[in-house]
Amino acid sequence: MNNSETELEALRRENKELREKMNTELSFISQLSHEVRTPVNSIISLAELASDECTEEKALDYFGRIHGSAEHLLGMLSDILDMARSKSGRNEPDLAPCTLESLSYSICSVVTPMMEKKHIDFHFELHDVIADTLMMDRLKMSRIFINLLSNAAKFTPEGGRVSLVLAQLPAYGGRIACRFTVKDTGCGMSEEFLEKIFTPFEREDSADNVPGTGLGLAITKNLVELMDGRIEVRSEKGKGTEFFVETEHDIPGQEGGNASLEGLRILVADDHAINRILASKLLKKAGAEVTSVSNGSECLKAFTESPEGTFDAIIMDVKMPVMDGHETARRIRASGRADSASVKIVAASANTYPEDKKAALAAGMNGLIPKPFSAQLLRDGIAAAMKDKIEA
Repeated sequence: MNNSETELEALRRENKELREKMNTELSFISQLSHEVRTPVNSIISLAELASDECTEEKALDYFGRIHGSAEHLLGMLSDILDMARSKSGRNEPDLAPCTLESLSYSICSVVTPMMEKKHIDFHFELHDVIADTLMMDRLKMSRIFINLLSNAAKFTPEGGRVSLVLAQLPAYGGRIACRFTVKDTGCGMSEEFLEKIFTPFEREDSADNVPGTGLGLAITKNLVELMDGRIEVRSEKGKGTEFFVETEHDIPGQEGGNASLEGLRILVADDHAINRILASKLLKKAGAEVTSVSNGSECLKAFTESPEGTFDAIIMDVKMPVMDGHETARRIRASGRADSASVKIVAASANTYPEDKKAALAAGMNGLIPKPFSAQLLRDGIAAAMKDKIEA
């Protein structure tokens, strides 16, 4: 073996070791993210249920802020995971139907308290709206504008003004182009700093007394580019700053809609007690009959020991003790019962990246619902799996 071949082989070994190390780190971060997400998902779902059942205005406001802050915490967890995934080349947006109302609520519930604390005049405006519901990654989109608006609040003095404006226009192929503008009357930035504004850990000298890591804008730019969008900035010292974000989105079909679950018999498997209670309550509100169990082994037993045709669908948490969701689904499909192939199995997981969906389908599942799930997400997920049985 000559020198060039030896060097090439050494480089291959080095690259293989680096990939293995990155995959190990990503696996650890992913597991840690799952463990933290479980209680946070419960907070979000409980706040959602409490808001639905509460009539007192002040309490509704508190629940809304709890919901928004918990979602922001999920966003930060996702930022950490996204950065790790980006390094390993395994990060893609998780697209799903999202309303502008849902997007604006996610953003405003987090940033409004920041603005109120500094008596900043904050405005959110919509112009030329063509489509209210678009295909997008709502959590990533929310994080983009929470990051930008949080910065605007930090660097805008008391009594200043901050605005988020969204305008839409038709794009090629029936898509919708969205142009978001975040504008503030804050301290502005120098021309020198604007050249490195999206570089990790870079902070302007005038920002030394403002809390922050210098990662926010680097993460924001990364998120925008993940969705094939672009971000620009215009600023002048003492005269404020404007960020422009442009993205394009498909308009979703109407497959799920407001599907009714009336009369459906659904088995819920989740090791987290609060998640079981929340899922059961949301499903019952939608008209379903619900049975719940705490792990995969109990789920398999409940299915195989019940009369054939007892359950129309199973909502299966992916990560459970005793027997995980994937193994449980495989055993149900291989059980040999007449209904083992026809029962619909829908995975439920906080991780909904393409490889997570692929693994669910490979295990015999019919789809995947992201956590935290709402009544709409449950209806849509089950409707997608049971097109032949549910009337929208």
